[in-house]
Amino acid sequence: MDLKQTFRSFIRKQLLNPKADDEQLETHWQQIKDHLPIPVFWLLGKAQSGKTAIIHALTGDSRATIGDGIRPCTRTAMLYDFPNAEQCLLRFLDTRGLGEVDYDPSEDIALFSQQAHLLIVVVKAMDHAQQAILDVLKEIRRKRPDWPLIVVQTTLHEGYAEPEQQHAEPYPYRQHPLPAEAPTDLARSLQKQQALFQEFQPLFVAVDFTLPEDGYTTVDYGLEALWETIEEALPLGLATLISASKELRENLRDAYGRAAHPHILAYAVAAGGAGAIPIPFVDISLVTLIQAKMLQAIASIYEQKMDTQRLGEIGSALGLGLLSNLGRRELLKFIPVYGAAVSSVLTAAATYALGKTLCAYFVQIRGGGAPNQERLRALYAEQFREGRQLLKGYLENLGRRDET
Repeated sequence: MDLKQTFRSFIRKQLLNPKADDEQLETHWQQIKDHLPIPVFWLLGKAQSGKTAIIHALTGDSRATIGDGIRPCTRTAMLYDFPNAEQCLLRFLDTRGLGEVDYDPSEDIALFSQQAHLLIVVVKAMDHAQQAILDVLKEIRRKRPDWPLIVVQTTLHEGYAEPEQQHAEPYPYRQHPLPAEAPTDLARSLQKQQALFQEFQPLFVAVDFTLPEDGYTTVDYGLEALWETIEEALPLGLATLISASKELRENLRDAYGRAAHPHILAYAVAAGGAGAIPIPFVDISLVTLIQAKMLQAIASIYEQKMDTQRLGEIGSALGLGLLSNLGRRELLKFIPVYGAAVSSVLTAAATYALGKTLCAYFVQIRGGGAPNQERLRALYAEQFREGRQLLKGYLENLGRRDET
């Protein structure tokens, strides 16, 4: 058996029979998670202030999905992992009952103090009874003055003069002072709220996230401004990763593809973390383990089996280029300083492209057609370029944060 056949046999064996219970692989898997910390967005606000709507707008997940995915983590806080707890890219901590019961944030601070943090205070634009939020915020600031803070002012339409009034276009709320286009009563209320929180020196952003049946032309009004503010406060490249994820999912033609997309992103990030291990060739088993888990997850979403025949078909359609690219990626690690970083991005991009290609393969299979080899090869190349662009900034910024 020649080298190419041996390498192909090794990859196929790893993809079909990953040793997920191997102690060494599990240790490396945990090291990846430690190396790529999960950003935590801590949402503080009264009930019905718009916290779930913010999660929906940022992730593109339906509000029903978010409700089903929320789980308790402390006596007074709930967690939502995107896309899920196992392949988590972004975590939301929602503190419940503020303004209704006494709340001591010490337990939540202790639990999340070691992870990347962004505090997001959520207030309705016309609500000035915020003392309970201010008291909690003072305690958090006393213990962790370094955490960046954003105050998101929501439900702007409650300050409109007429119920049928539409949002001001173009979006005027990044200007200071507010221009005449901003409704008078709303502008006065926004400025009064900002004065309440000014001692904490937060960034402010105004949004109105509604449902289609509410009748507003733009349902995610101010979303771009919110992402810009998040990137200003916590520059991890999340806007490119998550907002592009939402955009891409909306353009996918099948519901299975929309469901698979965030999982593909999460596995690609994990594979990139494995690719950052600076010793050549030691991570091949770990990368293929991650890719195997991804392939099996995608097959499950599409209600398909991942067996030897199907893996052989997609491998044949892609050719040996995929396998040889893995070897070339490993050789990059011999380049001092930059090699591991480049390898990380390429590994993530290759995993992303593999996942997208498998989705296309299953679409063809479910449609009753034979796999189109030329189409799959072209799609893999296209998705590799897309994945490289999508994941580069996120991985690089996480790496810089980890170094500090």
